[in-house]
Amino acid sequence: MKSSIKKINIIFILLILILIFLISCTYKKVYIYDKDNSITIYCNREIGAINKKVFGNNFLGYEHETKKAELGEGYSSSDFGEGLWDPRRKVLVQGVIDLAKKAGIASARFPGGCGTHLYNWKNTIGQKRKHFLYGTDEFLKTCDEIKAEPILTLSYFIGDETDAADLVEYLNAPDNGSNPNGGVDWAKERSKNGHRQPYKIKYFEIGNEVYHGNHKEIKKVTPEEYAYRYLKYYEKMKKIDPSIKIGVILDTTDWNEKVLKIVKDKLDFGIVHIYPNGGFKETEIENNSPETIFKRALAEPSRHLKADFKKELQLLKEQSGKKISLAVTEYNGGFAQERPVPYRHCLGTALLNAELLRIFMDPELNVLMANYWNFVNEYWGMIANRFDGTEKTLYNEYYKRPNFYVLELYNEHFGDTLLLTKTESGYYKVENNTIPYLSVNASIDKNKNKVYLMVINKNLEDSITANIELEDFKPSKTGYSWVLNGPSVDATNEQNHDSVKAKEHKFDIEGATFSFTFEPHSLTVIEISEYERQ
Repeated sequence: MKSSIKKINIIFILLILILIFLISCTYKKVYIYDKDNSITIYCNREIGAINKKVFGNNFLGYEHETKKAELGEGYSSSDFGEGLWDPRRKVLVQGVIDLAKKAGIASARFPGGCGTHLYNWKNTIGQKRKHFLYGTDEFLKTCDEIKAEPILTLSYFIGDETDAADLVEYLNAPDNGSNPNGGVDWAKERSKNGHRQPYKIKYFEIGNEVYHGNHKEIKKVTPEEYAYRYLKYYEKMKKIDPSIKIGVILDTTDWNEKVLKIVKDKLDFGIVHIYPNGGFKETEIENNSPETIFKRALAEPSRHLKADFKKELQLLKEQSGKKISLAVTEYNGGFAQERPVPYRHCLGTALLNAELLRIFMDPELNVLMANYWNFVNEYWGMIANRFDGTEKTLYNEYYKRPNFYVLELYNEHFGDTLLLTKTESGYYKVENNTIPYLSVNASIDKNKNKVYLMVINKNLEDSITANIELEDFKPSKTGYSWVLNGPSVDATNEQNHDSVKAKEHKFDIEGATFSFTFEPHSLTVIEISEYERQ
């Protein structure tokens, strides 16, 4: 009898433990499953060339509150381009330029974000400026130096369509007296400012997130107001240079449908901004573990993003009658809090941005460009040097935040053409969506003799060992990997600048199928050369 009671108690305790485990796994509806792990790379099945413009960034030049500096006259942080420009010497800060080149920034947006609302480009050129000293010409000098495609954001709230057309004339018209928009000969002004030849700028967007107003007296803009104003800009700018490409702001389904119904075919690309955070409110973040937050955040791109893009592309095609691409002119993790740590700068957000880039590269989604928010200093910068808006800190040494390494790894260790892949791995579920632990992006170089894998392990607790098979490719006996990782998914480089970094490893390969272990909460790049007979 005692034995039976003891067995019942043991069973009861086991049931309680199982119940506790299930409750812990189902908080926020996250479920965990195990499975065999394998990655197959079809090295002879190319799915499309890599659009390098998805490796873009934002550079800031709009006016912040003026801060006094150790100069005769107060400068603002934007006069320094947030640390990119030396206004006294009128030169780019070489340390920032070197890091931009290491990140492989191929498209650059300016002047950035909601600061554009009150930005008058005519105050940002010429020799007599007191502010906006990192202005239009200085930004374009940056693009020329790092070989990035510029995209310029025009203010919706300052100036009008004539001012917008003047900007196109300033940038793209020949200095031959033609003065296509009348009034001031802006091409001549450009020559006076040191650039006689046209810049030939291709991409422009009309406004930035204008639906929420200008954060001052205008609280809201309706889709109809925006669409009709946009058309005035579109028509007048195209008269100056028909070759330019102009983008329209997209937002909710309701906004998009109303705007595109009016705009019709008078657009060249749609503009979206993406800041996933797993659906958490800022007030909820402090009360949840980083593991709970990032399991959901890392699931969000595959849960929603691809379907959302397809929906927007279909609507663009229906309303315009032509194939229209999307430009993601801002993206990042949607974390704006400071406690317990600034998640926008942590390892988990770097993994999230790596997952976003994988989706942006999908040829099926026709992404024109993608611009991380933002490159240097300010609140979100992927590199920082404790710049305080004054000259004395301008040349402080820079450190890399985890997000920087994602672009650097793609720039230095990825190929030219995407390859078809097949991945089987353990997974977890968020609500009704299955999220594989392993996320794989693969490519091959232009000479077809080097294969690259970019693998995210979304398992935040455990390593995963997977069998990797390279079809139609005979690998060399040695491979190389670079692993971006840190002590935890919420690790940052704010105190210890080397807490999260990419470490290089060398490993043996025994044939076209081999095993590899991926660390928890990591991004791993694998580089494999073709076997060469001696």
